[in-house]
Amino acid sequence: MDFKSEFYKIQEAVESLKDSENKEIIKSLLLLIDNLNDKVEGIQVNVETIQENVEFLDNDISEIQEDLFEEVSIEDLEDIEDDFKEVTCTKCNKPIFIESSALESGISIPCPFCGENIN
Repeated sequence: MDFKSEFYKIQEAVESLKDSENKEIIKSLLLLIDNLNDKVEGIQVNVETIQENVEFLDNDISEIQEDLFEEVSIEDLEDIEDDFKEVTCTKCNKPIFIESSALESGISIPCPFCGENIN
């Protein structure tokens, strides 16, 4: 059932009515229905736009997940292991992984857990 065609049929039928009081009431109702239909069509367009945006976001998130969770080779893990050293904080005794170059440079490095200087 096509809403617009049915609506226009009813509108034509109302125009042929003789009783002017009922005719005006029905015309008012038809105007209200037509306005509501316009609003529904606007909402449908918005929903379609939102669905497209959600699809784009889903694709973007999938790509990010693939990048984040891609398989890492043993060689890559060994390279990462060589770049970082495990240090235990003297105050809170929690292990922290710090780049070797940062440790060798002698800069002060605060513990992320307690704030105490690690060096």
